[in-house]
Amino acid sequence: MPKALLKIKKLFLLCLLVALPVHGDEATYTLRGFDARIQRGIDLIYNLHFDEADAHFAAITKADPENPLGYFFSAMVAWWRVLIDLEDRTHDEAFYKKLEQCIAVCDQRLKEDPLDFDAILFKGGAIGFRGRLRGDRNQYIKAARDGLRSLSLLDKSRQLEPSNKDILFGQGLYNYFAKVMPKRHAIIRPVMIFLPDGDRELGLEQLRQVAKEGLYARTEAAYFLAQIYRIFENDSNASLPYLQTLYARYPANALFHRYTARTLVEVGRWPEAIDLYGQYAKRHYDGQTGYHVYGHIEARYYLGRYAFFRRQYAKAREEFLIVDQLMEDSPRESDLAYAALANLYLGMAADTQKNLPEAQTRYKKVLDLPEHDGSHKRAKRFLKKSYSAKE
Repeated sequence: MPKALLKIKKLFLLCLLVALPVHGDEATYTLRGFDARIQRGIDLIYNLHFDEADAHFAAITKADPENPLGYFFSAMVAWWRVLIDLEDRTHDEAFYKKLEQCIAVCDQRLKEDPLDFDAILFKGGAIGFRGRLRGDRNQYIKAARDGLRSLSLLDKSRQLEPSNKDILFGQGLYNYFAKVMPKRHAIIRPVMIFLPDGDRELGLEQLRQVAKEGLYARTEAAYFLAQIYRIFENDSNASLPYLQTLYARYPANALFHRYTARTLVEVGRWPEAIDLYGQYAKRHYDGQTGYHVYGHIEARYYLGRYAFFRRQYAKAREEFLIVDQLMEDSPRESDLAYAALANLYLGMAADTQKNLPEAQTRYKKVLDLPEHDGSHKRAKRFLKKSYSAKE
């Protein structure tokens, strides 16, 4: 059977399964307890099976159009389309639109019942995720306002369902970032005067609880913890177990794959990292969802760097040349850093082979690229005195 036809058949069967009539307690989709139908869709999202996840939650929305659950998780599909390449803003508008649809459905239900748990929870979640992306887009004041609106709704939902661990996810994010972000971004400080104080330790503890005991937010909490420890706490050793667990649970997730490899490098576990980066490069060539060219640039750079320090200069040159060639089509600043370092190592490799003209050309190219991690200083030094592997 052709692959395209097989995929259409699979989607049709999935929609049929979700849309089948149910009876008793299963007739209503809710987060008040575990529902395997919801978890199936969530697993599709984290394995980056976006088309199937879209179909899954569209069927839930069709079966229960007044329930915000289907709208919220449809927005989460869009969120992960954003997240696999956060520098790509082409999916932002679709994400915001889906969140607004969810909020509108919640508002309609809240008119009828101001204590509707699901409506309160999903509205708080939708506003919280909107604030999350606004923060990533440097819209810090809007993000802080969304954080406040989300927190009040999550507090109310917590009162209604005090044993629900998933609610702690949003509360944990607010507590942590309300304490940490004003120290990093002065523009937020005036706004924070009117907002509840954050609590870094409490926020971390709440997120850890969700990562361990949550039903539906467990994966998202673990991912945020991994990023918090890496980026904000500067503790890659604390981040790594979360990433390894996530990647083991969702081996098709390119983001978990790449961050696990990167963090293994940061803690000095190079052989394991190189194995993962080699797999990443292969999956990129196979066209697997989420394995984009920018992650491929990163993978090739570290493959080259590992070969260089093992003095496998021919292999290193091969990898660094791929990085340099891929950079011809990338204007991204983060990728220019890889280009600068790749050319620096190409020059150093040429020096070890006594190829002075090639080395000089590469060092000069480094100086034409943005400075990164001492690249200009080292290139200038090697232009004056050739690099030696003994250094």
